Amino acid sequence: MPLNSIETNSEPILEIDGGWQDSDDENITVSLKSKNRLKKLRTTEEEDIISGDQYEKRLRNQFEKLHPTPNWAIVPSKRKRRTESEIFDGDSSDIEKIDVLNKDIDESLVKSGVNSRWKLKANKLEIYRMQDANRAAYSQCAIQSLKFHPNSQVIMTAGLDKTIRLFQVDGKKNPKIQSVIFNDLPILRAEFNPSGSEIIISGRRKYFYIYNIEAGSIDRSQGIFGTEDKTRENFLISPCGKYIVFIGSNGYLTLVSYQTKQQVANLKMNGSADAAAWSSDGKYLFSAGKDATIYQWDVGARKVVHCFADEGGYKPKKIAVSRNNDYFSIGSHSGIVNIYDDSCLSSTNPKPMKSIMNLTTSVHDMKFNHDTQILGISSHSKRDQLKMVHLPSFNVFPNWPNIANPLGYVQCFDFSPNSGYITIGNEKGKALLYRLLSYPNA
Repeated sequence: MPLNSIETNSEPILEIDGGWQDSDDENITVSLKSKNRLKKLRTTEEEDIISGDQYEKRLRNQFEKLHPTPNWAIVPSKRKRRTESEIFDGDSSDIEKIDVLNKDIDESLVKSGVNSRWKLKANKLEIYRMQDANRAAYSQCAIQSLKFHPNSQVIMTAGLDKTIRLFQVDGKKNPKIQSVIFNDLPILRAEFNPSGSEIIISGRRKYFYIYNIEAGSIDRSQGIFGTEDKTRENFLISPCGKYIVFIGSNGYLTLVSYQTKQQVANLKMNGSADAAAWSSDGKYLFSAGKDATIYQWDVGARKVVHCFADEGGYKPKKIAVSRNNDYFSIGSHSGIVNIYDDSCLSSTNPKPMKSIMNLTTSVHDMKFNHDTQILGISSHSKRDQLKMVHLPSFNVFPNWPNIANPLGYVQCFDFSPNSGYITIGNEKGKALLYRLLSYPNA
């Protein structure tokens, strides 16, 4: 179907009364003449005082001007040759780092005594159904891996049809940007690197692929020497971008340099290795096996620095660490998810802050959103097995998902970088897309 013929009949799935926001946000005033670096945000030389809402919009426009969407992330029909004059409207000496501007707005908010953070209601998730993220080109089988690009409004889908597909997310047409076929690899996992410039693709093969999005080139790693594993289907890229860890057999975690794609260490657990997760800075790696012992590895020192027992744990299948490192969640084969605070890193038998028992089958996917207000947990063994946990109340949102909005067999899911969207991959090859209304930015 041509993209311009796609209808955009999004339908709300609940009555919307808006997310909670600090009412003082609307009363913030910022002086654009107070600092030299803020003067570029003025529309006239005389302008000075503007509202907080207008200040945020101008900062966002400035960011988009300094960091335009890369050419590969633009729908092919809309791609145009860019010149320097289209990207910058001033000389380089006049362009300041956007993080300095962000620091200024943070300082202004602190001085104003205002907390601008959006907060979720513990008993209701404000959510709106959008057009499927991959409506322009559904997968030909169940989606095995689904990820948001870390910097652009782009979604990647992958599966056993051996194809990576990239879509631009606007919530309406969600047009396809490109697709890449790997003829000899049914894909089980695909991940963007932290910068978003490359995708690592793996399956039940000894080798894996590296796809450079910007150059459009594909490299194949011939495998990792010194290991006997015949599959590379389970791996994680460190947030710092230095390492890839492959979860292997017989309790081995194979640590590979991202730059060289060569093995740098083998980390050995007692028993099996079934799940792993990185700390947000990439300094520590957490792993677990069937005996429900959680290992904390110092990756630089290549050694275990702490172990603790997952209370009542039965065959942990997933580990998730929040971005602020405040929460650690362990999902088991029985469907129980234990949530710990950081005291688990100083105790060998910590008590979970909460045990979530809303799933009755094995946990297959689990992750925190960007500001640690939501923990998503899912299982693909039964229909509609996705639950959203509110933090720090630990309440499971009761209003969504519901029987009026079936999800199918949830294979995987992901939050967008600022949690404005959540996308859900199911067994029908669809990437369902929902808008989380409590987050103004995608």
